[in-house]
Amino acid sequence: MAEVGKSKIKRFLISQALHNDQPTLFSRLIFRKIRNLFGGEPFAMVTGSAPITPEVLHFFRMALDIPIVEGYGQTESTAVGTSTHLTDTSCGTVGSPAPFGEIKLIDVPGTNYRSNNNQGEICIRGPSIFKGYYGDEEKTRQTIDEGGWLHTGDIGEWTSNGSLRIIDRTKHIFKLSQGEYIAPERLEDGYIRSRWIEQLFVDGISTEATVVAIVVPDEEYVRSNFSKANANISFEELCKDEKLKEIIFADLKRLAKDYKYKHYETISNIYVHPEPFSQENGLITSTLKTRRTAVRQYFQDIIHSLYEIPDHIKKPVNVEQQSKL
Repeated sequence: MAEVGKSKIKRFLISQALHNDQPTLFSRLIFRKIRNLFGGEPFAMVTGSAPITPEVLHFFRMALDIPIVEGYGQTESTAVGTSTHLTDTSCGTVGSPAPFGEIKLIDVPGTNYRSNNNQGEICIRGPSIFKGYYGDEEKTRQTIDEGGWLHTGDIGEWTSNGSLRIIDRTKHIFKLSQGEYIAPERLEDGYIRSRWIEQLFVDGISTEATVVAIVVPDEEYVRSNFSKANANISFEELCKDEKLKEIIFADLKRLAKDYKYKHYETISNIYVHPEPFSQENGLITSTLKTRRTAVRQYFQDIIHSLYEIPDHIKKPVNVEQQSKL
């Protein structure tokens, strides 16, 4: 695909091939090389572990011309929970329960997530549920209740067609000063669609009425599209540029409007950070999930300063000096 970026004609042809909702003779011709990378005869694909963006899902459906199933589950449920149907071409849901399992949503105390609104913590029951954590009865009792239900810690909602949509994690929800609850990962799923951004961390503090964000820009995109970028300027220096911050901030406000985020879900300030979150700096897990507690501690001074008009923002403390969570 690297050669595509060098040719306006190829970019145009791919854009046209992706324009339709279903594969066509034209798209099959354009993407035949990609099919060949998968052996030439792929017949189905399964995706799981983390959400897949609509753009990526649509690309592979068009490029490979095969059903793509999105699944949801946990290690504790032997990876089994729900899956989309082969004929389902929508995006953003994880389908319906597996035929040998049950799923229910329960109220999340202290939040507005209620099962009578088809929202709540996802609980799974069935023969695929594990027996417990080895040598840790207390944690097992916290995870599996007396009725045999596995409490996943994930928050979901039932859609109108009976599919399950994952909203957030129960332990990541926080409250703002006016009493509104924030599900940060749901907001991040929208804001990360900005072409300017590689990584994003949305957070807030209980004494404030809005959320703020730590933003790691996409260096390749910035260097290609930001007028002040050139080979003689380091990426760290670029990230200090107020004009770049303004451009990224404006794009995040556009996305907030596009996704109809409420005023308190709209990011009120950002800090542009040059170093990606990684396993090396302790800010993501081996499965590339954000270590939210570690990130919050790492940027705690900056997060608080985003609610002020600081003369200068302190650099984050060295995460290696902290215990990795």
